[in-house]
Amino acid sequence: MKSIAFKNVAGIILLPAQADGVEGWFAFDTGAMQTTVNSAYFSNLAGKAKEVAVFNEGMAINAASEARLRELTFGPITVNDLSVICMDASYVENSLRTFEPDIRLLGSIGMEALGDVPVLLDYQRSVLTVEPAVSTESAEKLPLSREALPVITLSISGEAHRFVLDTGANTCLLSGDLADKVDTTPLADSPGVYVLPEITAGTRKYQNINAVFTDISQIRERVQVDGVIGSQILSAQLSLLDFPHSALWLF
Repeated sequence: MKSIAFKNVAGIILLPAQADGVEGWFAFDTGAMQTTVNSAYFSNLAGKAKEVAVFNEGMAINAASEARLRELTFGPITVNDLSVICMDASYVENSLRTFEPDIRLLGSIGMEALGDVPVLLDYQRSVLTVEPAVSTESAEKLPLSREALPVITLSISGEAHRFVLDTGANTCLLSGDLADKVDTTPLADSPGVYVLPEITAGTRKYQNINAVFTDISQIRERVQVDGVIGSQILSAQLSLLDFPHSALWLF
């Protein structure tokens, strides 16, 4: 069992970390297919050029390169010789700086940096625990499919929909083709943001979920889903991402 105190900034889990001697914060991001580093702090890293899909007021393509970190340390965990994607993450860092002006976002930690192990998220205490010693006897189990990205099934307006479970998402993303198929209310003073009255996960109901309708075709090239959801579901209770047993446990 390894516990790491994290900083919750606008629903994003930030872990204190050091990468190749550079200190700052990494977002814990199950929606990332690979760990990324912010090119603003790692301009010395170079490798094969590639393109990655990002969400910044809509899906977009961002230039990036493949590289390797000599060492990444977060909490009691150290990973050596880690393959990463080096890209411009200023759009995320600038957004976080509206809440934490001095934040240094070094990148995003994907699941491959942790290995195929259970991860317990306690938003109330701001603690992430790897391989926790916890009983799931009183928790509700939801199927968690480990595809190109982790996927769960939720219900909106009585219809089942597949979602990427993304700890890096503080707003629900919905495919634009659902705009006329689910009940929503525009969020006052937030153009383009809507409120879903209710989402159901197993027997649990979550009210007033903020959502954005957008083009998710880049995500659908990797996995067939109708949207992306993260902290608005996970933060409501203790949540165990049990990848070895293909389950999401809600306590």
